[in-house]
Amino acid sequence: MVRTRQVHLVARPEGRPHPGHFRIVEADLPPLGDGQVLVENLYMSVDPYMRRSMDAEAKDLEPWPIGGPLNGPSIGRVLASRHAGFVSGDIVESMSGWQTHFISNGEPFVPYLSSDTAIARRRVGGGVEPRDYLGLLGIASQTGYFALTCAATMRAGQTVVISSGAGTVGSVACQIAKLNGMRVVTSAGSADKIRWLLDEIGVDAALDYKSPGFAAELRTACPNGVDLLLENASPEHFSVCLPLMNPNALMLIAGFISIYTGDGKARIENFEYVLDRFLTIKCFAFMEYLDAFDRFVADMTAWRQEGRIHFREQIYDGLERAPEALCALFDGTVTGKPLVRIAG
Repeated sequence: MVRTRQVHLVARPEGRPHPGHFRIVEADLPPLGDGQVLVENLYMSVDPYMRRSMDAEAKDLEPWPIGGPLNGPSIGRVLASRHAGFVSGDIVESMSGWQTHFISNGEPFVPYLSSDTAIARRRVGGGVEPRDYLGLLGIASQTGYFALTCAATMRAGQTVVISSGAGTVGSVACQIAKLNGMRVVTSAGSADKIRWLLDEIGVDAALDYKSPGFAAELRTACPNGVDLLLENASPEHFSVCLPLMNPNALMLIAGFISIYTGDGKARIENFEYVLDRFLTIKCFAFMEYLDAFDRFVADMTAWRQEGRIHFREQIYDGLERAPEALCALFDGTVTGKPLVRIAG
């Protein structure tokens, strides 16, 4: 019998979450049955949407239970298999994060759509490590990639504004836009992040969105207006961009992380520019473009090997640090894609 450790939610937060909302529990897994697979998680991801899962009435997915196993992206290794499609040692992706071990029936894995214990075998080697499927090749990176290569049309010489440029979605999108000859203007919340965006990522302008003069600074940074927006941060940032949008421009919304710890309301100003300039606003989910997943993997791994994509990770060691990693997403202390190392 295998004993697993799990993170459970013990209280629903109001506002920002903190580690006291969680606790570690242990449980015995049942014996492996026919058609089942025992998986040991190696890494798990924490992502901003999880704050919404902590509410009693979750907006994206089913709410996390109180006192039960949580879900989230993870990459693991098959320890034992009684399933014809998997063998011991296989690397598999699932939505069964927040625990050390779990049992799967081997159903096909589709992020956020299949069951939490569904799994998909992932290829490693050739410069690809298991954790890459949560980082460089993870859901946040997919969001940035699909936004610009599938949901939008990039045109060399045009200006794109990308909020939260130091986050995973934003930093991936900034670099893909630069690879395609766009002029990239982005924002971040600290001097260190701005310096990294300018010096390492190579954006054309990086601004402090906390600056009292941010709206004027953004206008100066976009002398020819804005042709494309990828919004990750807030309704306030979105509102500041509206008067700068060129006619018929596209405004993509990947998320408003700022509202996840508030009342969930998106209050938009300057909306009249949508009508006056015939703007298109598009909210999208990365799952819409999973038919391009193989191309995404090929592009991202090649760009990294060629030194054309820079990707930062912040690793938290041990399952017990998973709550800390999640909470750090909302206090501005994260300096890379946060991953939790569960096993070696």
